[in-house]
Amino acid sequence: MPGPLIFITGGTGFIGAHTVLASLEAGYRVRLSIRKPEQEATIFERYPNFASNIETVLITDFSNPDSFKKALGGVEYVFHLASPMPGAGTDVRKDYVEPAVDATLSVLKAALDFEEIKTLIVMSSVVALLPADTLTRIGEDIHAKDNTGDVIPVDLDRDFPPDLFGHAVRYASSKILAHQATRDFLSQQRPHYKLLTLHPAYVMGNDLTQTTAEGLGGINGMFFMSLGSEKPILGTAWVHVKDIAEAHVRAIQSEVDTGKEFLLSGPPFPWEDAIEYVKEKYPDLEVKLAPPFEGRWSADVSFAEKVLGMKWRSKESILDDLIGQQLQLRAQTGGAGDAKI
Repeated sequence: MPGPLIFITGGTGFIGAHTVLASLEAGYRVRLSIRKPEQEATIFERYPNFASNIETVLITDFSNPDSFKKALGGVEYVFHLASPMPGAGTDVRKDYVEPAVDATLSVLKAALDFEEIKTLIVMSSVVALLPADTLTRIGEDIHAKDNTGDVIPVDLDRDFPPDLFGHAVRYASSKILAHQATRDFLSQQRPHYKLLTLHPAYVMGNDLTQTTAEGLGGINGMFFMSLGSEKPILGTAWVHVKDIAEAHVRAIQSEVDTGKEFLLSGPPFPWEDAIEYVKEKYPDLEVKLAPPFEGRWSADVSFAEKVLGMKWRSKESILDDLIGQQLQLRAQTGGAGDAKI
């Protein structure tokens, strides 16, 4: 008997690809949104053992709820992961906020017309729970907690920092406003389906979508950029990408009230410990970072541990999967594999 059907947006990305795999391995069927027809072949090549349980649907306009209606027939669960990432552009409204908010609301609204949908999960970010400039405050102590109900103010007319940190603040602004739009939708529409939100911290690990060393990007790329810098550009709240994928599956299998949020992060791992591990395990890897390091992140993940039964993969496993893949790809291509950030 075929398993329940999950519709996933953003399934072609770093976290999405692992979420697709975790869903298939758990016995679900998966329907993925793709933006280009040529992506379909890549999807089936990525999961050769699950071809009969995969469907794709072409969606080019994420701002229109009608675009999703052809994807939701027969669906019992929805995972919405698609969102602009840092580097999407420099116009905070056009490149970040509007695409993030509009796509989220489009999925939420479209799902109202499908009574068979039981649970809809929006993947947000830890930055949606914190002030928009948090990612620029690397040397400060940061604490994150879910389910507080806090409304975080966002100034879209502010002066944004240059380069990477400017993208980070724009990205954070979009996540804050998309999360607030999700909460407003829940209170105003009271949908028949359960609406949950996941808030991952810094997500790293092996990338199912990466095929060359030069394809390194995202938080994985920022980790390598940190290794080659005098000071880190990442905080110390890390989580394995496989944990985020598994959290999606656990969330639809758990008894939890609608509107709940899950902050997802492994145990604290100071940069001092990370550098010591990297130098010992990977002595040929160039590391310019040197202590002392200021600022620690802490995340209250007790709700995810209690309700979802999350048991976090170690930070050592994050580093082994990330660095191991990159070194293997470098060996295959002979490339330096610099991050495209």
